[in-house]
Amino acid sequence: MTIEAKAGDRVNATDEPPLASRMLARYLHTQRETIMDGQIAVHDDPDAVGDMVIAARRARCALSAYRPAVRHEPEVRRLIEELRWFGINVSAAHELRAQAARLHEAVDLLRPRYVRGPVRARMTNYFHTRTRPAWRAARDMFGSPRFPALIEDLMCEERLLNAGLVPGIDDSDNAVVLAALLERVRRRMRAVESARDEDGTDASMHDLRKALRRTRYYLESVHEMNPARSAQAADGLAAVQDLLGQNQDAAVAKQHLIQLTREAENAGESTFTYGLLLQREIDRTTICAAGLPAVYWRSLRAVRAMADVHADAPLD
Repeated sequence: MTIEAKAGDRVNATDEPPLASRMLARYLHTQRETIMDGQIAVHDDPDAVGDMVIAARRARCALSAYRPAVRHEPEVRRLIEELRWFGINVSAAHELRAQAARLHEAVDLLRPRYVRGPVRARMTNYFHTRTRPAWRAARDMFGSPRFPALIEDLMCEERLLNAGLVPGIDDSDNAVVLAALLERVRRRMRAVESARDEDGTDASMHDLRKALRRTRYYLESVHEMNPARSAQAADGLAAVQDLLGQNQDAAVAKQHLIQLTREAENAGESTFTYGLLLQREIDRTTICAAGLPAVYWRSLRAVRAMADVHADAPLD
């Protein structure tokens, strides 16, 4: 059953829907408009997909924060999965382009004597052969029936929220939602601290980044609840997200460089330059991991304070 069809079955609406539903409706509306604007711009500017990916993540994270709605409302779960599908398909080519620019810039910064073999040509071919099909898949996705269906589902969810017809949104205490999100962040930070190898650290830091992102976008969606504190808390989360984003960019670059090294070896080319670039990315992830604890505790201070204000007892 579609979201639109289900709307007629939902009852117990009030004349004045509680604020949480309206805030979430406005937030989804903003993200939907960003996606629709990006669909037009992307034909002339491939980099326009970046804003669309972030908008899809914002909408998905804000919806996912309300566990009762996700648990009991199949339409909400389906919408979340469609937003995830959209983000994955649109982001692939964009992320490959970003990595190509990153590694080409890294080569350009090396002294000529450190660039051995056809490094630039191999990198260009490596990313071109991967970006082209990814970009074709993204364009095909815009022309598929699933994309306009996603937009329509977002519009319908906005209407349901404005009418107060989505159970689990207004039933949730914002303090409880925020406490649950913070506990998720804490668990993932503990996983980072207990990681014992390079790959484990990279993976756990990426998981932490996703948990922080969900918390930040939830705070954005309910900023009217306490504008000053919400903005301060979201800014704090953005700071630690930036560090984790740098780590993730370096972690992904490492995987590309390992593959480039294999291809160069198979072609009988020097792998010296790839090894040099790989070590630099390893050093970046090491620096990010070492700097994480201080940035984490400083960034989370405002979020914990906000949670304490909306709860009877401190969270820690």
